[in-house]
Amino acid sequence: MKRIISLFIALSVTVAAFAQDNLLRQRMELASIEVNDGEVELQVFQMEDNGRYYLSVGHLGIGDDIFQINFDPLFELFIPLGETLSEAIETLDMLKDFYDESSGTTMEMSGCLCLAFPDDKWETVKVTTRRFLFSKLLEFSLERDGYIRATNIGKSDFKGLVSSTKLYRKIHPNEL
Repeated sequence: MKRIISLFIALSVTVAAFAQDNLLRQRMELASIEVNDGEVELQVFQMEDNGRYYLSVGHLGIGDDIFQINFDPLFELFIPLGETLSEAIETLDMLKDFYDESSGTTMEMSGCLCLAFPDDKWETVKVTTRRFLFSKLLEFSLERDGYIRATNIGKSDFKGLVSSTKLYRKIHPNEL
């Protein structure tokens, strides 16, 4: 009787191990930068299942144009960068050049605010240049339920992310 039960358990474990479905999508990180001791993490990554490249600008605050409260540690804002690494770097360079526009200049991009992984439910994200003392910032914001969800990224941090992504391309020349 013990042999039959042991055999049944061994077969069940083996079947369960091979029958697992991959429920979690995998993000393959190319470059990341931590801002303010890990308060915000910027990340360029590729999704393994669809091969697209994305920029994660981190977690957004909630509030209005002036006051933002950061309390949502789960949802991230994802900006699609392109199908290839070259397209991703072109989009990152375009955003880096946008820092030099006059303060208050706004452009619209597609993005999604999702839990852990980007999906195909795109929303309009406003990217606005800001000046604060001696720093240049890009504000990524979207409006939901009458509230503005936003985050700011400094130019030096963003330039570091772009440089890291370009270094990744040099290390992996076979990726387009």
